[in-house]
Amino acid sequence: MYRRILISLVAIGVLTSFMGLGGLSLFTATTDNDGNAFTSGSVDISTSPAFPPIAFLTMSNMAPGDSVTEQLTVSNIGTLDLRYAMTTDAVDGVPPGLAAVLTLEIRDEGTDCPTFDGNILYNSSLDLDLGYIGDPTPGGDLGDREITVAAGSEVLCFRVTLPSDATGPEGASTTVTFTFDAEQTKNNP
Repeated sequence: MYRRILISLVAIGVLTSFMGLGGLSLFTATTDNDGNAFTSGSVDISTSPAFPPIAFLTMSNMAPGDSVTEQLTVSNIGTLDLRYAMTTDAVDGVPPGLAAVLTLEIRDEGTDCPTFDGNILYNSSLDLDLGYIGDPTPGGDLGDREITVAAGSEVLCFRVTLPSDATGPEGASTTVTFTFDAEQTKNNP
């Protein structure tokens, strides 16, 4: 009798196990949403004429009262809107002192560069490392220039003058490098 009860309990347990398995049957499905891609933008600035090796602003045998005016196109060739700053680095030859005597004036294009009637962006001595537009430190700074991708570029007019009252060094020379530092404007206050 105990044996029948035990066999009956085992049979009920086995049947319950099979029934439990049947109760856990599920219909399932999955789908993929592939091809999600991400790319980062780029900040890329160029000048034309490009340097090196092309120097766009030169003059030899300057006498007091002489000046030279040239244009430089600054272009946004990246995929993000940008702002930029420009700094100078002047290196005097021997005898030194010419950079301190020369004046640098930079304007936006206005009518055109030969007319030189645009807004003044910089007007001071070309003295060692003092010429600048904006500030190359990150973030929006007073004087920074902006170029959107849509605009593409802007023209700057440069004029270097040896003032007529200059008594500065005869036979002197100076070499100047203009450096343009750009950064994105989006998400960059």
